[in-house]
Formats: sequence, C-alpha cells, structure tokens
Amino acid sequence: MVLALLAAAAALSGQALPAPKVVSPLVVVPRPKGAPIPDLTLQVGGDDQMRGQDIAVWPAAAREAGLSGYATLACFVDVHGLAENCRIIFEAPPGKGFGAAALALRPTFKVPPPEGPDGPIDATLKIAVDFKLPQVESNLQEIAIARSPPVGTMTGDGANNQGNHEISAANLRISSNPIEMRRLTLMTEPGWVQAPSFEDWAAAYPPKGGGAEGYAVAHCRVDRQGLLSRCTVARELPVGRGFGKAAVALAAHFRASPEAMAAAPHGAPVEIDVPIRFAPPAQAGDRTVHAAAWIAGSDPITLARGLPPAKPDSPGTVVRCQVGDAGGLEACEIEYTSPDGIDFDEAAVKLASHLRMSLWSAEASPVRGGVVHIDLRPSLARAAAK
Repeated sequence: MVLALLAAAAALSGQALPAPKVVSPLVVVPRPKGAPIPDLTLQVGGDDQMRGQDIAVWPAAAREAGLSGYATLACFVDVHGLAENCRIIFEAPPGKGFGAAALALRPTFKVPPPEGPDGPIDATLKIAVDFKLPQVESNLQEIAIARSPPVGTMTGDGANNQGNHEISAANLRISSNPIEMRRLTLMTEPGWVQAPSFEDWAAAYPPKGGGAEGYAVAHCRVDRQGLLSRCTVARELPVGRGFGKAAVALAAHFRASPEAMAAAPHGAPVEIDVPIRFAPPAQAGDRTVHAAAWIAGSDPITLARGLPPAKPDSPGTVVRCQVGDAGGLEACEIEYTSPDGIDFDEAAVKLASHLRMSLWSAEASPVRGGVVHIDLRPSLARAAAK
C-alpha cells in the first residue's frame, strides 16, 4: 500500500473541465542538468495549466517552501495510452517529493501511444513531469507607490487630491489569482475489494459517447470504511460527451480494502483518483483481462518460487482462468502445454489458483467475471529467487 502525503489541490468544482495539456516532445522544455531526454513532457501547475484542470498534486513541504520541481518516470504505456506502471528515474531537486508526486498523478496520464506498422503498440516511455509553481503576480507595489503623495506636496487637511496617487480600475492590475491549496493524503494503491462489474461498466457508457473510446478520472474522498464520496471529474477525454459524469456515477461501486484503510493515516482527508476507461460498445463484450493489478504477495513473481526446475530456454506454459468475485482465480486449466512436462503444468495450475488481483485492472476496466491468460515462464521462478 502506498500513501502519498501531498498538499494537493486546486478547489474542486464538481464539473468536468478541459484536460491538462500534453506538451509535445518537440516543444523545448528546460530540463534540469542530468535529466534524461523524455519522450513527452506533462506540465503540472502554472497559471495556464491550472485554469484547465481542477486537481493537481504537489509535495506539501515543497509547496510550502515555494519550490518548483521536475521528475522523469519510466512508464509502460499500453495501446490505449495509459501508463499501467511507472518508476522514478530522475527527480530535481532531489528528496523533495516530486518523484512521488509524479507517481501519484499516474492515473491522470493519457498520452498518445506509440504507433507500430498496424496501429498503436505497447511501449516503455520516459515521461517527464514539470511542476511549475503558479506565480501570483500583481502590480500592488506599483499601486502602493502611486498612492503616496508626490514628493514636496502637502498632506493633511490642506492637501488637494490631485497627482499620481489616484487609484482607479485603469491602474489596478492583477495578473493572476492565487490557487487555493489544501493538504490531503492521496491513496495510490487501494487494493479494490469492490468495483464495477462488466455489466455496470457497459451500462455506464454515455449516450453522447458516439461509439468512441472514453477515459475519465473521478477524484473522490475515501471514508474509513473504504467507500467513496464527494466525487468530481479530474480528467475527461474526449470532453463534452458525458464520460466524466459517467465516471463519477461508477465511483459509487468502488470500495478500498480494509488493509489499505488500516494503513491510511488519520488527520488530513484521504482521497483518490479513480481512472475509468470506457470501451466502445462494440468492444464491451470482450471480457479478457489484459493487465491485471496483482495483490502484493499473491502475484505471479512472488508465487513462482514454487515452479519446478525447467530448461533455461523453455517457453513455459499458459494457464487460462476465470476471475472470481473476490479477485481470486477459478477454473484454471492449461491452455498451452509446457515442453517441460506434466509436473511443470500441474505446478503452474496450482500456482495460478493462488493468485489474486485487485478488482480493477491496470488498464482501468473491470476484472470480475473476466478471463485471464497467464504466461508462466521459468524465468519468473529465476526472477523470484533473486
């Protein structure tokens, strides 16, 4: 369970706002010394960005110190443009929490996926996140000078009201308004024990969706029982077609695990970003789980220690299972037999039956009642033994 303590947030409006800008890698963005060249850069904060989004996170101590920051993540980006998992590879200034803040923003990432010969492909991309501190600029100093009587003039009852100390709308200029920030705890690994079913998900597709794939992020408060409330739209693509409203409605079906809530600190509100991908109606019948979010300790690499020895170049086996109501795997069977023999196959089926996944996938879609194909290679056992 990961909890990021962040001073997050512009005031939530409850309405879907335009999506945060994605800055093309062709646009020159100053990089700190030593930062790797990114495949793309996302900007957080700054007056232009904050007018176009209603939630942004910032490390609390860095925000209070007035620090801007920069982080680079290596993320596996799927064919939908979603960052399924990320790790920090650069952070500046170091140790100020900008890398963790960038990781916390992962659910809001929706980027153009790389293109292969036949369309979008999965790939690992370097995503830079530029935290630009909003500048609250004004000409209040100029106004204060203007209000002072000209040098050498009289003050008091005999003073006239002429000169450069008059104040009017013509000389009052405020370049930007302060952005309200509040302290919160942002939950990043809820271990969902309740989530929408495939039927809920398909029924939530908005009438104005027009057959397009949609993506939205609901930002919600999490109570001590793990239930979500006070949800608002933090991201919506494409805008204006009802995907944000549909995501907020679906958020009522989620519940965080008791373990996650037990680890959550008391004090600042606990909140979460819930990403939801809306498949086009023509594809909603496909219940294949392509990107399971495995529960720690019940994941393939951890449990692969039980696999018997196999040839170094063995392709292993593929096990097909159904996902049960609690995220466990049921009715597992060999789909492709391993050349290492029946002992390996039997061990693979036994391993699969002990796996458990979160009830919401890494590609922001349901898993309960779905089908998963697990590729169990001997290399997993070697990785687990390290």
